[in-house]
Amino acid sequence: MIKKQSDDADVKDAATKALGIITETLGKLPKAKSYDYGGHQLKIGEYDVCRRCSTPIAEAQAVETALRDAAEKQKDETVKEHLELAIKLFHLEAEAAVIRAEFHNGHGTEAILDKLQAYEYERGIGDSYEHSHHQGVEKETPWNAI
Repeated sequence: MIKKQSDDADVKDAATKALGIITETLGKLPKAKSYDYGGHQLKIGEYDVCRRCSTPIAEAQAVETALRDAAEKQKDETVKEHLELAIKLFHLEAEAAVIRAEFHNGHGTEAILDKLQAYEYERGIGDSYEHSHHQGVEKETPWNAI
């Protein structure tokens, strides 16, 4: 959570600035071509690693790096705090993508991943565009109604 109160005008202003930085950063980001796997820089698809598995890793790592670079230039600590939260999200997305790729090894573990992802979906563990707190109103679709 952002350390300052969310109804603080400075926090809202910082969130708007952070959104602008994120939008600009993402808009300039080219498609990722490589990713770090255990300290080794690999190209997407290299060593016959599935592109569908490695692309999410590469893309999430690229966003994390680009946002980290943008955050380092910020003097406003509250803007920086918003960016650091976005960086953390993409760091965890990259880690999750690595784990999913490890399940996609072709040795019978994909059924485990399928079961876990179905559970996540059924229980609403992942976020969605249908869930929003914009303007103080939460719009939510009940997960069991989907």
